[in-house]
Amino acid sequence: MNFIFDMDGTICFNGQPISKNILHFLLELQKSGHFVGFASARPCRDMLPVLDDRFKRHLLIGANGAMTYYEGSPYQFSPIPTELAEEIIHILDDYHAEYLIDDKWNYACNFEQYHPFLKNVDPYKLANRIEIEQIESFIKIVVLSCNHFTELAERIKQLDVTIHYHSAEGILDITYKGVNKMIALEQSGLPLEPFICFGNDMNDLPLFKKAHHSVLIGEYEPLLMIAKEQILVDEQIEKNIISKLQELSAAFV
Repeated sequence: MNFIFDMDGTICFNGQPISKNILHFLLELQKSGHFVGFASARPCRDMLPVLDDRFKRHLLIGANGAMTYYEGSPYQFSPIPTELAEEIIHILDDYHAEYLIDDKWNYACNFEQYHPFLKNVDPYKLANRIEIEQIESFIKIVVLSCNHFTELAERIKQLDVTIHYHSAEGILDITYKGVNKMIALEQSGLPLEPFICFGNDMNDLPLFKKAHHSVLIGEYEPLLMIAKEQILVDEQIEKNIISKLQELSAAFV
């Protein structure tokens, strides 16, 4: 069976790397003949630090589906067209927003280096912080704060974009229209259906709608309505995730 995992809030928590126990069992899944891939809001550059080197050749769908790496190499990108990205940036500047822009690997931002958000950006120093004018492909724009957040979001929604609001972090992700994790999975060309997915938030909804089996981590209501199973986030979360993986590994040989 094919297993696709969201990361933050699903198999890693509070900005920490995925636990060694979960990583070990993911490799055991693979050794048992299952396919293991990941689909995250993080750009692929920032997926690697919460995994480890054993996973760098796995399928990595990043930036909510706007980028894909496979077997250690760039595979596919769906950037925001430059003219549209420049329009978005102009709007963000009008609202005095703090934002970060992901290129295919590097990134740019309009706030200072001491900003707390940057502690989770490229922690392994694999990329370069560049100027906004040097961005070649506008893969994803992350809005951290601004004046009149709701008003800004409504204005951005009028454009040809996909927006995800991550309530736990209070940030807004902007990618090109039609971009999502499921489309990226289909466009990979890999034979990954049927699949089982684990997720926790709105950006996992397209995967849950098409999954053969789905496991919700947490209580996000739109996913709860269609998930096949649910695991609550409590002090037993790691143990319960591994137990569920063992069960599914045996059930879907």
